[in-house]
Amino acid sequence: MRSSRTFAITLTGAPPPEFPMAESGNPALFLDLAGTLVKMDETRQLPLDGNGNIVIELLPGVAEKLRPIRDHLMLVFTNQAGIKRGRLTTAKVEAALLELDHQLGDILSGWLVCPHDDDDRCECRKPKSGMIAELAETFGVDLQASTGVGDQAVDEQACKAGGVGRFVYAKDFFGWK
Repeated sequence: MRSSRTFAITLTGAPPPEFPMAESGNPALFLDLAGTLVKMDETRQLPLDGNGNIVIELLPGVAEKLRPIRDHLMLVFTNQAGIKRGRLTTAKVEAALLELDHQLGDILSGWLVCPHDDDDRCECRKPKSGMIAELAETFGVDLQASTGVGDQAVDEQACKAGGVGRFVYAKDFFGWK
């Protein structure tokens, strides 16, 4: 599924078979990427190695918290304006998300990436809820029964705007001090 607004990589293309669709939809965990699941660099961006590839380093407790709940829909939604600005490429972000999923034990159900910056005024860039709406439609999500996790106010705002029933800051969700 690709559009000019966002790009999505869904690992299964539809809700996995272990997620029989409930009448009202499936609860999901909506997860921000940088600062929530993986470390950022000093400029609050995904860090790059000497070859310009994204370095994925899980934050403390992320794998330990998420692996036991692998039977839930886990959906990553992330702003990556570095794509528009030329710092990142779509292929490198896709590779990084696949590496993240591998490090977590292949538990992510899918993800969406907004490649725009604020000047584009798109509907997908957080704090707008376009990515949440698209993921919810793709995976048959019951938004009110779902939870969002992020490290910034824009994550919380996107979840609230998208109708996600609950939001928890990453420091609380993962038990950071």
